[in-house]
Amino acid sequence: MTDRKKAAGQTAASGNARPYDTKEASILAVLRSGQSLNRFEAERLGDHCLHSTVSTLRDKGYLFHDEWERVPTRFGKEANVKRYWYIGLANGAN
Repeated sequence: MTDRKKAAGQTAASGNARPYDTKEASILAVLRSGQSLNRFEAERLGDHCLHSTVSTLRDKGYLFHDEWERVPTRFGKEANVKRYWYIGLANGAN
């Protein structure tokens, strides 16, 4: 077993990772809990590119609502970012 698999919690026999061992799984869990996220909030959770994670999850059939919002930056200005909410799965199962 490689060190990478060990770090991800995978075993050679099963090849399955524990829940939330991936960025996608942890972000999905947060969004499915009813919270919404923007890129700065996701950064604190270890996701440095939230829009890409959401795109990947959408490709897997998960549905999200998103809206633009303006948030203050640490430099005293404002930035436009998208806020994402989990809606469900494309086939209707949650």
